[in-house]
Amino acid sequence: MILGRNQPWQGILFQIFIDYYTEVEQLEDPRTAVIIPIKNFEKSKTRLGKFLNLEQRISLCLHFVNDLIEKVSKLEQCQIILITNESIDLPDTIKDKSLVIREGDRNTGVNSAVALADSYVAKNKFEKSLVVPIDIPLLDLSQIKEIIQYSKNFDEGICIVPSYRYDGTNILLRKPHTVIETSYDNFSFFNHIKRTMEKGAFIKIFDFENLRADIDTIEDIMLIFKKYVFSDRSIGDTTYSNHYYAKFIQKYENNNTLNYLLSILKENHEIWH
Repeated sequence: MILGRNQPWQGILFQIFIDYYTEVEQLEDPRTAVIIPIKNFEKSKTRLGKFLNLEQRISLCLHFVNDLIEKVSKLEQCQIILITNESIDLPDTIKDKSLVIREGDRNTGVNSAVALADSYVAKNKFEKSLVVPIDIPLLDLSQIKEIIQYSKNFDEGICIVPSYRYDGTNILLRKPHTVIETSYDNFSFFNHIKRTMEKGAFIKIFDFENLRADIDTIEDIMLIFKKYVFSDRSIGDTTYSNHYYAKFIQKYENNNTLNYLLSILKENHEIWH
């Protein structure tokens, strides 16, 4: 902008405001709502009940939540929305970009939780929403960023990551959030694909193997440790336990969930056979 001596000051201020506003609009990406449904800890991971007692399952859920929040809080232009009745101690550093919505008596499942978040998403005009469950211990933030970045290629559609068995949905990005209602019931992966196809909207499937690895059963835990952690040694092999434990610490030292599970494994390695 070129300023002339005789240019009215009101016009100068107005032009400066327009130039600044335009520059900010060009720099900022549309916001993403990161929706994290959190079930009551005491009722979570019941299929692990044969191997983990209630106290251990609650601790596992806390590690899930803390690890996930720590990771997604590093995403830019995002708002973290936690849907839960649990008391979550959020770090002060992310309180300005996070929100906790209480379910109250409506604690009826993931779909209900996401619907609560959708109301907030609509009111605040987010461009897209990303539903992330807490139980993906190998979640890689660079892959989440890739999914969000890819969504810029379409106006209406979904990006989806299936579960390991291709029946559930581990990551679901909806743009806009109204493109489909969530269907986290049996075979949710196929339900979400079907609903999107019926709308004639865009579908992108990301087959990130580590994002497909969630934890619901003891077999899931064994798979993660055998395939991704101790890939070249049996999980129950105590002969090399110190060597492989040191190797594990080097790679996953900041992953509290896996460290917690490994501590249980080291104390009770016989239950993994």
